[in-house]
Amino acid sequence: MKKYFSIGEFSKLTGVTQRALRYYDEKNLLKPSRVSEAGRRYYEEKDMLPLQLIISLKYLGFTLEDIEPLLNDKKANLQDSLKFQRQLMIQKQEHLNQVIKALDNAIEIIEEGEMDTRVLYFLIHSILNEKKQFDWMRDYFPEQTVNHVMEMYETKGGEVNKEATLLIQKVKDLIHTRKPDDSELQEVIHELVTIVFDLLGNDFDLEELETIPIDDNPSLFASPFTEQEEKSLQKAMEIYYSQRMN
Repeated sequence: MKKYFSIGEFSKLTGVTQRALRYYDEKNLLKPSRVSEAGRRYYEEKDMLPLQLIISLKYLGFTLEDIEPLLNDKKANLQDSLKFQRQLMIQKQEHLNQVIKALDNAIEIIEEGEMDTRVLYFLIHSILNEKKQFDWMRDYFPEQTVNHVMEMYETKGGEVNKEATLLIQKVKDLIHTRKPDDSELQEVIHELVTIVFDLLGNDFDLEELETIPIDDNPSLFASPFTEQEEKSLQKAMEIYYSQRMN
């Protein structure tokens, strides 16, 4: 004989409110196993699995509209459902780890002194999109270059982020008060270029950077500079490369 739970009993058993259970019923996400002539809802133990899936997906940010087709997949079974939830949890964990990493880096850098909000956003955005940026690099950079960059970030990514971010802040401060050929500004630019050299490796031809469409991916690559600052920095960079070539 089947064991049925009233909506109140099922609510206590699962920790989900009766109001939520009724709402899931109305949205065709979780129908009760039986409804009495008086309209009372009754559930079975088998109803716990789809309910757990709903809770997990909501926690991961899925809307109820996203969840419905996943619940209605007739080919799904218990093992597939659990594997699916596990994979989603791993992805969520990876995302949270990146968020924590970004916050840790930002806190450490702020301790060095006052930082421009745009620079901090650039840092956090870069860390949160790190994996996507590596995937993008594979389309435009040699494999050995991508592997070298990933290895550098694996071993000393925090150090690289901190050093580069502090130098970017120095550049922002200097280009407002110095001429493009100012010796201090040129020295800071040299330090930034050196970081790029170290990241890409000695085998990479830096002239190839001019052909890579970074500007075509604004959502992937944020800029720490305003439009006017970028124009001033471009002039300083032209002077830097001109002096190096000479």
